[in-house]
Amino acid sequence: MKRSDARVFRPVPVAGLARIWFAALAAAVIVPAAWLLVALLRTPTITYEIAHGKLTITSTLGSERNRTAIDLARIAAATPEWLRGGRLRFGAEKPGYCVGFFAYPRVGEVWLVSDCSAEAVVLTSSSEATPVAITPADRDGFLRALREGRPSVFSPPGRRGASWWVNLATVTGVTALVLAALAVVFFVAPARLRYTVGGGALEVGTLLGRRVVPLAGTRARLHRPLAGHRLAGLPLPGYRVGSWVLDTMATSVLASAADDGVLIEGEGRLFVNPQDREGFLAAVAAEGATVVSDTTLRRR
Repeated sequence: MKRSDARVFRPVPVAGLARIWFAALAAAVIVPAAWLLVALLRTPTITYEIAHGKLTITSTLGSERNRTAIDLARIAAATPEWLRGGRLRFGAEKPGYCVGFFAYPRVGEVWLVSDCSAEAVVLTSSSEATPVAITPADRDGFLRALREGRPSVFSPPGRRGASWWVNLATVTGVTALVLAALAVVFFVAPARLRYTVGGGALEVGTLLGRRVVPLAGTRARLHRPLAGHRLAGLPLPGYRVGSWVLDTMATSVLASAADDGVLIEGEGRLFVNPQDREGFLAAVAAEGATVVSDTTLRRR
């Protein structure tokens, strides 16, 4: 509808309620997403320290801390290994932090304290029921220091794996998409709802398109409908678009709220709630609708 004499009416604004719902749902999305991001960004600490005749293996991730001390004299073997195809039996497996019991096809079950990389050292000790696997960045330097009992501190390479970047991108992307969808639902959709009267018809703009209702032969009146139930559509703050049972009859609703508004009756029932109801009635009357009074209307 592009006639220059068309009149445009906005629905009754209910922005305050939309903001409250948006804030509540956004918080419900942001809080767990922030927790996941913190968990992903939090850098784990893993050290392998040789000192005082012991190998002390320490891993820390947030409040989670593990510490294992092995007497050097009780280490029977320290073997370089490539750890591939492992499966977690018990413990934690997060990007850059693998601590727990893992089973590997080549070496069997081990107590793994590593950054999940493959280049490892498997230690066999009479004090440990299960071989211990670690991943010092300088594997050869670690093995020399272990043989000599030389005080040293080693750490894993600490590289972020591909899965870490995928997880980070997924959490960030999903959070952004959900927040954008909420913004569309609570702000863009109500902003697009408007009533244009002209050319013998009422055109209602909605989020996904428009609906045109010819006005010739219709009746329009002020009306406050009796509450009913939804048949189909979106019952959102500031945006009620769809089919409802109002006044015990099926009614198309294109409004910001289903309280005081205008009922248009023709081939079906249409409820709208322009902010300027009197001006709206005059406009539809000028385009062919018959405006009737409703003595049962409860005015505010």
